Amino acid sequence: MTVDSRTHLERGTKTQPYFVKVPSADLRNGASMGTQALFGQRFDVFETRGDFCHGALRSILPSSERIDYVGELPLSAVSEGKMLATHRVSALTAALFQELDIKSPLIRHLPRNACVEGEVHDGFLKLAQGGFIHLNHLRDVSENSQRHFTEIAADMLGLPYIWGGAGWVGADCSGLVQSALAAAGIDAPRDADQQEQALGQLVDFAERQSGDLLFWKGHVGIVVEGDKLLHANAHHMCTALEPVETAVTRIGPVRTVKRL
Repeated sequence: MTVDSRTHLERGTKTQPYFVKVPSADLRNGASMGTQALFGQRFDVFETRGDFCHGALRSILPSSERIDYVGELPLSAVSEGKMLATHRVSALTAALFQELDIKSPLIRHLPRNACVEGEVHDGFLKLAQGGFIHLNHLRDVSENSQRHFTEIAADMLGLPYIWGGAGWVGADCSGLVQSALAAAGIDAPRDADQQEQALGQLVDFAERQSGDLLFWKGHVGIVVEGDKLLHANAHHMCTALEPVETAVTRIGPVRTVKRL
């Protein structure tokens, strides 16, 4: 059986828990961009070299132990220890205010699915690391969006296409799918080929319906109402919506259709 270097740690590897302390950080797997690690995401470090640490990025769902990606992050992007997440960001981005006041200066923005720890004060969450996020932009860490994942994915229409993007600033095809599913409480692998193997049940292309995932070699998109394909792609250089048949004409025949 072939070992997938993107998600494999040798048995017995000793690690130290860290978490991502910046809105996002580019995780590299060898010379390639892997994914964007999001604020609060767990990163189990097994080695540090200079300004970088090597480790296993865990799922963006804190309840999951699944390894999302093995690679390296800048030491400046992580903090040692575990975050005891109390909430997750539910808005596409959440403003982190300096004070408990929407007119106060902004410290930064945090991406959807970022995990945060804090205490509730007058309609805001006061983060353990400092700053305040309005509760309208958060949900309890144990709760998931009641919206269908296709609606959540549609929030990202027009975002730039970024290889390895996980929804912060931009997304790639599988990052779009993973981000939307995570917001709905579904733990999905990071890359398109992994999602093709792990998610859902096979259906015929002719029987496709809204919510199905269409896979090509190295690409995935989401069927939405009206037989449209919602996907982050390098042709449009953004998350775009187009008829399924138009996409098939340009990309080629669909290899796999999966229904969740």
